[in-house]
This record gives sequence, C-alpha cells and structure tokens, in this order.
Amino acid sequence: MSKLYPLLPEQGRAADPGHSVWLSASAGTGKTQVLSARVLRLLLQSGVEPGSILCLTFTKAGAAEMATRVNETLARWVRMKPDALAADLRAIGAKFDPDTQARARTLFTKVLDCPGGGLRIDTIHAFAQYLLAAFPEEAGLEPGTVAMDDRTRELLSREVLTDLVEHADDTDRSALAMLSLRLGPDGVKGWLMACAKASELWADPGGWRSPMRAQVLQLLGLPSDFDEAALAQECADDAFDCASLRACLATLQDWNTKSGRDAAEPVSAWLAADAAQRLATLACFNGSLLVADGSKPKNLTNLAKRDPLYEGNVEAVRANLDAIREKHALLALTEYLAPALELGRRFAMQWDEAKRSRGLVDFDDQIARAAALLGKSEMSQWIGYKLDREFDHILVDEAQDTNASQWAIIDALTQDYFDGLGAAGARLRTVFVVGDYKQAIFGFQGTEPQLFLSQREKYRQTIDQALANAEELARETRDRPLVPLSPLQPVELQQNFRSSQTILDFVDRAVATVGTEAMGMAGEEVHHTGEDRPGRVTLWAPIRPQESDDPEAVEEEGAETWLPAPERRMADAIAAQVKAWLEEGHPLTKGGKRRATAGDIMILVRKRRALAGLIVARLHAAGVPVAGVDRLRLGSPLAVKDLLAALRFAAQPRDDLSLANLLVSPLGGWSQDDLLQHGLRERKVGLWDHIRRSDAPLCMATADRLRALLTRVDYEPPQALLQWLLSGPWDARRKLVARLGREANDPIDELVGAAFAYTAEHTASLQGFLNWFDASDEELKREAAGGGDAVRVLTAHGSKGLQAPIVILADATGNPDRGPVRAGELTTEDDRPVPLPPLPKEARAGPVAAAEEAKAAREREEHWRLMYVAMTRAEEALYIGGALLPSDKEVPEASWYAVASSLFDEEPLADPIWGGRHDFGALAGVGGPAPDAASEDRLPQLPDWTQRPLAAEPSPPRPLAPSAAGEDLAPNPPGLTQTHEAALRGTLIHRLLERLPDIAREDREARGSAWLAAQAADLPEETRAAMLEQALGVLEHPDFAALFAPGALAEVSLAATVEGQVVTGKLDRLCVGEEKVLVVDYKTTRRAPTSLEQVPTATLRQMSAYAHALGAIYPGRRISAALLYTQTPQLIVLPEAVLAAHKPGLGDKQLSLPGSAFA
Repeated sequence: MSKLYPLLPEQGRAADPGHSVWLSASAGTGKTQVLSARVLRLLLQSGVEPGSILCLTFTKAGAAEMATRVNETLARWVRMKPDALAADLRAIGAKFDPDTQARARTLFTKVLDCPGGGLRIDTIHAFAQYLLAAFPEEAGLEPGTVAMDDRTRELLSREVLTDLVEHADDTDRSALAMLSLRLGPDGVKGWLMACAKASELWADPGGWRSPMRAQVLQLLGLPSDFDEAALAQECADDAFDCASLRACLATLQDWNTKSGRDAAEPVSAWLAADAAQRLATLACFNGSLLVADGSKPKNLTNLAKRDPLYEGNVEAVRANLDAIREKHALLALTEYLAPALELGRRFAMQWDEAKRSRGLVDFDDQIARAAALLGKSEMSQWIGYKLDREFDHILVDEAQDTNASQWAIIDALTQDYFDGLGAAGARLRTVFVVGDYKQAIFGFQGTEPQLFLSQREKYRQTIDQALANAEELARETRDRPLVPLSPLQPVELQQNFRSSQTILDFVDRAVATVGTEAMGMAGEEVHHTGEDRPGRVTLWAPIRPQESDDPEAVEEEGAETWLPAPERRMADAIAAQVKAWLEEGHPLTKGGKRRATAGDIMILVRKRRALAGLIVARLHAAGVPVAGVDRLRLGSPLAVKDLLAALRFAAQPRDDLSLANLLVSPLGGWSQDDLLQHGLRERKVGLWDHIRRSDAPLCMATADRLRALLTRVDYEPPQALLQWLLSGPWDARRKLVARLGREANDPIDELVGAAFAYTAEHTASLQGFLNWFDASDEELKREAAGGGDAVRVLTAHGSKGLQAPIVILADATGNPDRGPVRAGELTTEDDRPVPLPPLPKEARAGPVAAAEEAKAAREREEHWRLMYVAMTRAEEALYIGGALLPSDKEVPEASWYAVASSLFDEEPLADPIWGGRHDFGALAGVGGPAPDAASEDRLPQLPDWTQRPLAAEPSPPRPLAPSAAGEDLAPNPPGLTQTHEAALRGTLIHRLLERLPDIAREDREARGSAWLAAQAADLPEETRAAMLEQALGVLEHPDFAALFAPGALAEVSLAATVEGQVVTGKLDRLCVGEEKVLVVDYKTTRRAPTSLEQVPTATLRQMSAYAHALGAIYPGRRISAALLYTQTPQLIVLPEAVLAAHKPGLGDKQLSLPGSAFA
C-alpha cells in the first residue's frame, strides 16, 4: 500500500470508529481501503489496544491483503515526515495534531508487542482453529488435535467406509446395494459424507435413531404410521370424490361415441373394484378420462359442450388422483430414505469416532465447536483472560458469504456488546460489517446470503434497544450514559474506482434486464458511478455447431476429445484474438495511454471444466504467456503425470504403460515414431526387458538412464528421488518447463511438497507414496493475483476480489439448467437439516419437490449474481462470447449471453476472427508500438561476468543435534535390548510428561490411561499401566514439583550458535526465571545410573550443548542442567565444571558457565 487516498464522505462515515456500521459496498468501491482505514483509526483511539481488534475475512488472500495494508502503513508512519504523516491521517479522516501523530508513530511497535503476534486478521476458520488450539479441553477436544487437510479427509473417509462395509449386517448390506444401484459408488460416498456433515440431525437430545421410518414419514408430511393399506383407503368411497367421478362417467356414457365408450369402460371397472384394487389400477385413468400423462382432461372441449359441469367434475377427480399419486410417491420415497438415512447415521457415528481417535477435526467441526465454546457465557471472561485479550471491535469482511454457523461465532463474540456496562465497563465496543448481496456467489459452499440482510436487522434492533435502555436509565439516574452508544449506521458505497463508466452502464442495463428480484434483491435498484475514461463492451458472435462436426471424432493430438467441437473452436478463436491484440495493439488508458500486455488480460469461465485447460493450451501453443488455470487437480497436469510415470516405472519396472508414457514424455525424449520403431516386440516380452536387450543406440542410452533411476529406488525417499529427477542428470524440470511452459512449475513444486508431506507422516516408500497419492485427487490452487505478465484463466468464482483491464467471458452461452441437479434438504420441526440424496424426477413429490424447487430458485439467483461479479472485473474492456453445443438450437434464454445480446439492437459489425460483433462504447486510439527486434538489438551488451556460471556456494556447517551427540552407552538389563517397543515406550513416557501436568491431578490417571489406550493399543495393558505409573510417580514426587509448576515449558525447540557451531534440539523441560534458567532432559532407560559418575559421556555432551546454547540465548542468567531418570525416579544435577568440560567443539579449552542454580 504505497499511498493512502483521501476517503470520500461515505467512506469516511464508514471508517469512523465511534459507531457500529453495516456497509453495503458494490464491486470496485474500495471496501478494503475502508476496512484498513477503520482499523487504523481504531488503533489511533485512546484506550484501544491492538489485541482488542478482530478482523474476520472470507479468504486467506483477503486476510493477507488487509494485514499487509495495515502493517505497511504503520511501518511507514514510524519514520514519516510530519507533513506527510499529517496528510495520511487527514486522508483517513483522523485527527492530525501533534499528539495523534506521536501516537501514530508508536503503533507499529504496539502491534508487534501485542500478545499472540499482532492484530488478529483471520479467516473465520483460522480464528476458530486459533480458539480451539487455546482451549482444547474446554471445547471437548484432546490436546494435540489438528485440522484435517483434503487428502487426510479422503483417506480417512475411505477407511471408515471400508470398515462399514466389512462389518455390515444384512440391513446395512441391503441399504448399500440399493444406494449403489441408484447412485453409483461415488454417489454413495458423497451421500454418506453428507450424512456425516449433518451432525445436528444425530446429536442428542432429540437426535434421530433407528428405526427412522416414522420420522421420515412425518418429515414428508404423512402420518407416522402411514402405509400402503392406509393409502388404499384414500381410494375408498368415503375418501375419494366418487360423486364427481360418477358424474363424469354418466357424461361419457351419454356421449355414446367410441371415444366415450372407451373412456367409460375403465372408469366403470375402477368404481366396481375394492380399495386395494383401485390403488393398483390408478393408471387406468391415463388415456381414458385424462390424457396419457395425466396432466389434463381428455376430450374436454367436446364433453364440456354436452355437460357444462363436466370440467369441474373432471378437475375434482384429477385433483384426487394427483393427491393419491403424490402420497404413493412419498411412501415409496420413505422406503428409500429410511434405510439410506439409517446407514448414513451409522457412517456418521463411525466417522466422528475415527476423527476423535486420531485427533482430527474438519472445517465444520471447527466452526461448530468454536461457536459452542463462545456460546457459553460463563466462558467468555475466562477466554479473554487466558488469551490476554478481549475483543472490543469486530470487523467482518465479505459478510454476504457467511453462513449461519459462522454468524453464530460472531454473535457469541458480540453477545454482551450492547447489554449495558458488562465486563467492558465504560469501553465503547463496535461492530463493522461489510458485504454486497450482489456478490453472494458461494451458495454451493453452504453460504446463506440472506443472512446479510436479516443480521443487519437483528443488530439494528439490538442496538436500538440498548439505546432505549440507556436513555431510560439516564432519566432515572439523571446522569449521562457511561458508554456513548449510537444507532447502527447503514452505509452504501456506489462510487466505483475500478471500471470505466461505459462498462458500468452496461452492467446496470444487464441487471435491469434480469431484474433485481431475479437476483434475490427484490425492491432494490442498482446504479453505479464509475471512472470517466474510455471503455467498451464487445459481444462476439457465438461459435455455432457445423454440420461436419462429429461428436465422436478424435483430433490428431487425441487429448481434447472430451470437448465438443464448437468449444474447441472457441478456444482457438480466443487464442487467435489475444495473439492479435498483443501483436497489433489493444489500447488502454488507465495509468497512461499504452498498449495491453499479456498480464492485462483475464479470461473467465463459469465452471471449472476442460474448456479452461484447453484455452491455456491454445494460448501457450500460440506463444502467448499464460499463467494457467487458477485451480486444478494435482494429478491432472501433464508435468505431474510425466513425473508420476517415472516413479511408477521405478516402483514396478514391468509396468509397460507407465514406461511407454515415460518414454514419450519430455523426460524420455522419444517421439511416437521412436516408440513404434523400438517398442515393437514379441508377445509376453516386457517393454523394459525389450529395451535393455536392444543394441539400438537410442535404446542403449535410454536403458542406461533408466538403470540409474532404478539403482536409487531402494535408498532414496520419494522427495529425494523427485529432486534427483528434476535437478539431477535427468534435468526433468527444465525439459518439462520447456515443453509445457512455466505454469508447469507450480504443480511440480506441489508434487514435491506432497512427497515431503507423505514422508513426514508415514514410513517412506515409493510404492506407499504412489498409493497415498492416488487415494485422493487433491486440488492445487494458484494465487491468481500474482500471475505476473501473463494471461490469467480463472473461474468467475475464483476472480472474486480481482480485476483486469481486459476481461473475456469465454462461455457466456452456458445453460445454467444443463447438468445434474444438486440434492436439496428438508428441515425437521426443530430446525435440524435432513440431507436428501439425488432423486429421479418421478420421486420428487410434496415437500421434496418444494425443497428442490426452492434450491433451484436460489441457484438461479446466484447464477445472475455471478454474472454481475464476472462483468464487474473489467476495468476498460469486456468481451462476451461462447460456443453453442450441438444440442443447442439457439442461445439458451437463461444464459449471460442472452441477456447481453438483448441490449444490442443494431446490425453486427464484421469481424475477421468471430465473423461478427456488437460494440457498446469505444476505446482510445492504439498507443505506440511495442519495441521491435531492431531496437532490442541496439540495447547495450551484458558484461561477460553475467554469462559465467556462479561458483559453488559454500555449504554451511552442519548443525549439531545434541541428542545425537553419541549413543547412550548405559546398558539395559539382560534381555532388554533396545527394541521398537522400548523406543515407543520412551516416546510415550515423554508425551505423558508433556501432557499430564496441564490436567487436574485427580483426572490424570483416567485421562492418561485413555490416551495410552488410543495411542498404543498394540502394547499389552500391563505395559501401558507401568508406563503410566512411572509418569505419575515423577509428577507426584515432591522433589520435582518446581519442574511441573505452571509456567514451565515442555518440548521446546532450540537453536543457537556456540563459538561458530550451530546447536539445535528439543528440550524436554525448560524453566525460565528472571535470574536463572533450568533445562531438564528425560531419560527412560530401565537401568538408571545411581550417581553422576555413571552418566554416559554422550549424555553429558548432549546436556553441555543444551546448556551452552541456552547461555547464548539468555546472556547474563545462570544456566543449570539436570537429568530426570523416570525409572527410579531420580534427578541428577550436572555441575558447572562437568558442563564446561563437555562443551561442543571445546577440545582442550575450558570455559566456565555462570553459577549453577542448584545448591
């Protein structure tokens, strides 16, 4: 943030920290600047500490941007000249007197010194994780619980599903079979995870239990004991409108034509049957009394002439039939839903238990547990005390994308803000909420934009009530209120600083065409004021299907056949258009008249489909710099597939397919012709065997390279093998980037990161890594804001918060009605959501049909809001285009393209690439040409030293790890050699001594026993009991009380330099005082030394290294060290002379430590 721009009057009113504000900010109106200005003005207020401010954002990028803006501004203020500082303060609407300037210069240090590392600017999930990490016990979590990533979630869900299938009874197997036939394997898994997410439905009190048939019937609006017999009674004479049916029959018989007789016969037979038979033959009315699909009466015109009452009678009969058919459909749906939900509950229970036993929580758990924790009023003061901060000012960004669970956290944080003095005394406490309903586009993630409006009304009423109470109290006490409350200030920002007025006029017209009611904003008007500079909106003629298009045809490259031919031509046309702009010049004026570069162009697609990847490929083939799509599956990029082919061959050399893929990739260097020539072999001969036996020069060279890879497989972990491939003799990174472009670097780095993550959690093996990687199709997300001078290709959702001078809407012809319908959900009487699986059209009846219609309506509203977001990304030029699928006769009415085309009346202009186009507005003239090759040749030559390779960088000294200074030479008793069990025993005792001190003494044994049972279930119970007894003996020993007192630190990482030697390690226990520091290391050997003389030399060297490192970290304090042998238990103090004699790298030198802390 290089400069603070003066706030407009409405922006200044929103940034005023003296009152709570509800800000509606349209696209491009500078809401981030207003947010930052409000934080700065809060910090400038007397009595407002940095720790009392909490900013909650929707994305990590948003949190990072705001934190950067605030911190950069505070850092500049420290040394800014008085006049410049006064100008900054004036720009944000703050006072700029000398006292305020002096306070402004101290804020950077105050923020750095704030407990917890500065201002809390977090996503809502990060804040929830922060709370749960600080209060695990209060939130019902085991200490050490961590958040699941997507891959862990996928692997755990597979494990739970496997366990469910293995232990399924007949009922479960029947339900699984039914769901598998209807939904398919992926659909079943999706359904079960939806049930796991519906934790409220299963939670006590009142949670659903098996059997669920009665509850499902009530949910669907039927009596809890309803069955087919009860349904049959709906057809009986006393329930069915037989009078109207007999009247219809009489009219048909009186008609006395073949049609009349054909219709009367089944009606007469139906009336003569009993109730059960009537239910079974309801279909007889279709094609007789009613048309074939039962939607309307048959022969109504002729029969109504004969009997004026016929139409009313037949409609009454049809209404009766529709009601029975609906109940019949709901009864059939019950027989499907009840076992599906019962199976879903069993999965949900096992899922929760699997997470608990492994110390894992997912995002939904974090939000729910944080809301429950903060919702306990008795906890709020304790939380503030323990965190050493209490939040008096809460700012919420992108509030339109916040759901009910997330609002519960915000409500809990503000529950006593306006309830009189409360714990805050006379401090002013404020809420600042900013959002824009027009940009609510994340409904598929569970967000509820209508809450932005309902929460505004809720907070307005709360504050108004607080004001009324304060006024009443003031009248009674005849005193002024201690807290200067003011009404909630609703503020709207409409001045757009991003886009030209031409583009915004077009957006306003498009919104008016759709109607704000269709966007979910009934009664509101949308009008933008933008920048007074040239701008243009262009509508390209759509790419239409051709008669020669064959949807089954395979292109020569054979890699893009999943896309219809019109979309492939669309990608070609976009690449040609962008290349023409860069070569011939596309005029821009923002920041000065100039030509567009690749970095000025953003291409948006509605959904993440293959079209985005094809556009990237076409641009790359055309020589246009392109940053790649904003989000992709990690296993999808070709660079990753090529590297995985190499790893799969290394793990299984007789995998012919992987070897063939490797050979024709940039890593192998073969062409398809090479593979055909040298890969042809006899049957049952493997490709690797064939190549290594061949005497062809290409095969011999390839075999040598492959052997070099195979020799490393058994000795290198996956990440090291990848690094060897990328930067070693194979030079894979350079080859892949040369072939695929620099966008290949991101997925390559992510693959290496995945290998490191696997090795950190599992025993390293190449085949294990491949199995782990294949288990989940993790997504790679690029930060689109940092694309450099390259074209960005994003989804419209991913473009939220971004902008570009030139924006292309590449698939605006897309039909929102095409594609699978997302399953809806119903709600119980006590407002618990009940998930529904995807259902065929015939199964959607009653409340299910209503729920799906409501969901479809919400999705359509979001479709139009997404159009608004996509269009408002453009600063100077907006291009709208798309391709029609072979099934599309015309542009779909509900598409963005249809709305845009309705705004043009004139004949299209000719266009060499698109055939035709419509223009709205005009751009400035083309600026000066880009530098040509001749001008580049006249640039000064680089000096020789820039062309020489760098000398090898000197390797830093290897850090000394004191715990590895030497083997512990203390022998174990006979028969107790150091085994895996012994190592595990030592680790577990260390962990017990780390965790148990923070648990109440009376709960330690039970909690410790439960923890050991979860972490070491494979150890005998008596072994676990002995370990727990040993740990409790140490903790309860009176001589060691100081070691485990509050304030002592456990498992402390350490790094320091001692006379040029880097010392690193982890301290088991550290007590830091004002004058002395004590370090204690646990030893779990079963034969503990009885005196200092018996302590192994390696252990003395370890403790000396720790002591001298601490001496460097805490100069001027006395450093003491001791060993705590847990078997005895016994504490051996190490004298100063012993520590000095074993100093790292000391040789024959001696150096005294400060005096020992022990007497």
